[in-house]
Amino acid sequence: MRAPNRLGPMAIEVFSGTSIPRELTTAAMEYLWVKWKTLHDTNDLNVQRLTEESDFPLQANMTHLIGTGDDFLYVYVGKSIRDASQEQLAGMLLSQSTNPVRREFLEVYRQSASKMTPCFIRFTGNESQSGRLWQRLVLPIKLGNGAVMLVVYSELISYQLEVYDHLFRTAPDAMVIASPISNDVGHTTDGWVLMINDRARQLLKFDGSIGNLRLNQFPQFAGVDLWGRLYAPKAAAAITPVTTPDFHVEILRFPHVFGLRISPKVARVDAADATLAPGPGAQAAPQTA
Repeated sequence: MRAPNRLGPMAIEVFSGTSIPRELTTAAMEYLWVKWKTLHDTNDLNVQRLTEESDFPLQANMTHLIGTGDDFLYVYVGKSIRDASQEQLAGMLLSQSTNPVRREFLEVYRQSASKMTPCFIRFTGNESQSGRLWQRLVLPIKLGNGAVMLVVYSELISYQLEVYDHLFRTAPDAMVIASPISNDVGHTTDGWVLMINDRARQLLKFDGSIGNLRLNQFPQFAGVDLWGRLYAPKAAAAITPVTTPDFHVEILRFPHVFGLRISPKVARVDAADATLAPGPGAQAAPQTA
């Protein structure tokens, strides 16, 4: 069952029930979910069995909370969560934290503990995270004294690379990104190709793999033996522009790589050599003997 809670810019979205959305979860979360369900169904569910080491680095992203009345006490906080938090959570009640959505977490945690049902939560941070989103899996475990412990696994998911990769690949400008190959005085003489977008492939008539590919292996760039000085002042770069017979090339300089923005040269017609055909309705010039 999907039960979303919306709180303006600080939204949390809750999925609870017998399954979690596989298209949203990571491999580690899916592993924990399947393991919890298997241990629960075989009456072998305990904290040690669920959290013991696996191929995934789980402990750093985990918190353990024990229910106390209507609240929950942090008894373990993993390193990644400690680093991301701006407060000392261990030994603190959830209601005492400064998290703006602590009341919503309390409500969700209470339902998970009372129904002994896992839930999956998504929410944004309290500051702009440049396309990043927190995802959290809450797994309840009944302890021997009747109390309930919640094992909470959290991950910060970034969609930046996915978006940037799509924008670069489909950009209307033809672009190639390369790692500089320099001589002993720091001039970039060639480059290992790291990225090439669809438009550049079209202009360069290239559809192969870029593994171990260098710029001078493109026939269009074979005559270029100097791409400038990567760390030179911008004014210095303009002194020695890169030219090829077929393309205008703009050098894009980044801290560790450089890019080429390429565009085809427009054919120029010399007016002295042009043959002008008479337009519609024009009369041909009279011929002389």
